[in-house]
Amino acid sequence: MNHYYNNWMHLFQMHPKYITILNGINKILTAIAFCLYPLLIGLMLFRADKQVIALVFVPAFCFAAVSVIRKLLHFPRPYDLYHFQPVIPREKKGDSFPSRHVFSIFLIATLWFGIFEPVGIFLFAAGIILALIRVFGGVHFPKDVLCGAAIGIICGILTLFICTL
Repeated sequence: MNHYYNNWMHLFQMHPKYITILNGINKILTAIAFCLYPLLIGLMLFRADKQVIALVFVPAFCFAAVSVIRKLLHFPRPYDLYHFQPVIPREKKGDSFPSRHVFSIFLIATLWFGIFEPVGIFLFAAGIILALIRVFGGVHFPKDVLCGAAIGIICGILTLFICTL
């Protein structure tokens, strides 16, 4: 795995504009997902839908649980293990598994998909791109983003299920 990260970091060193592009897309996709979540909650409030309580508290519980798991496991990040400067600026050590960015975007995508499919599909595509960026940026391993996506989808389905009760 170290060989792959060395190659990616070399590519970014040779083409610094790629660093700017990668970080810009990372920030934009993260911002879009985190803006669409309160928009979904606002939409449900506007419709006077009782589901809004579950749409707030179940994802909040899941996010907290993922955060606790990360702290307990304290898995190293690629740059911790292979001693390189990540393309996505990070100072923090460990807490790599699972990726909370990817968990969050996939959870939000699943919620939107259950309520308004076109936005959900867009967010799933954005989630895949974000997962790739987090790996190529050197802050996560593939297993971190794959598990983050899977847990996000499961928590989203759980939330939607609870909303139907």
